[in-house]
Amino acid sequence: MTQLMRRPAHLLHAAMALTAACGAAPALALDAEEIFERAAPAVWTVKSDLGNGQFSVGSAVAIAPNLLVTACHVVGKAITVQLVQRQREVKVIRILRDPVPEHDLCVLQTEAAAALATVAIAPMDGVRVGARAYAIGSPHGLELTLSEGLVSALRANATSTLPTIQTSASISSGSSGGGLFDAQARLMGVTINVSPGGQNLGFAYPAQLVMGLPQRIDAELAQWREGLQKLGLLMGANGEPMLSGHAELGNEAALPVIGGGSDPAALQMAYKQFLLQSLPRAFMITGDGHFGTVTSLAGLNEQLAGCAQKKITCAVYAVNGTVVWGQQQPGR
Repeated sequence: MTQLMRRPAHLLHAAMALTAACGAAPALALDAEEIFERAAPAVWTVKSDLGNGQFSVGSAVAIAPNLLVTACHVVGKAITVQLVQRQREVKVIRILRDPVPEHDLCVLQTEAAAALATVAIAPMDGVRVGARAYAIGSPHGLELTLSEGLVSALRANATSTLPTIQTSASISSGSSGGGLFDAQARLMGVTINVSPGGQNLGFAYPAQLVMGLPQRIDAELAQWREGLQKLGLLMGANGEPMLSGHAELGNEAALPVIGGGSDPAALQMAYKQFLLQSLPRAFMITGDGHFGTVTSLAGLNEQLAGCAQKKITCAVYAVNGTVVWGQQQPGR
């Protein structure tokens, strides 16, 4: 596997080592004011530009100086993502998704110079029903809002051995991706949603679910590379697809408009979404004028199967950091 393909997992390996070391030592319980003082500097408002004047707002928590964890639905289909905290703004340069489709869990990467304040991750075996829980996020865009409650239940999760945390701490729209903290100001969970039919009924992924991301990403990238070879792309000695020479990766004007009905502006906006995604990623264009990004081997195979069923061309324009347009055999 190439250095380029392994880089996101390497970043997370380093972050996990840092957060595990910071969260290892238990401490006395803090009061709500102390918890806010310690945890709030790591919580950011996420503003996602979806194009065409549309935006979404959520929250994120820094787990390393240039990595934050959030809920994927907060940044889905974004063409740019900005982090805001009081008067400071930081740009997100890459979105890394959990390879497990059912996990609404993403990591946001910023420039290293961002030097974000971080939090430690609480061990899951210390999370108990009845323990105090403190949510910090941006409900309805109101940044750095603190609410207090309890761990109400630990619900079984079909896609992980780790349970989903149910909490009575108040969580509203805009809080998604924010932090659920324990009495030592450690990140206990990443808030994902609130039940629309009940009060004080919120849910969070255990923060320790993030700890397994490097292994899940490594496994996905290995399968992805094998899938690219089966697709018929020309691979270089470094394990990455070879450049086709069509255009530079960031040259949106070089995108081919095919199928007769494609809107160039919509095509370019979709390509901006692709450029924000981390590996694995592929930008696909079909013979009937459709286009978009796939970020998993399952998604790639699904698209190819759909094209085969319709008997139309389904070609890859760019893979990871390489433009490969023109490499594939007709009809692939």
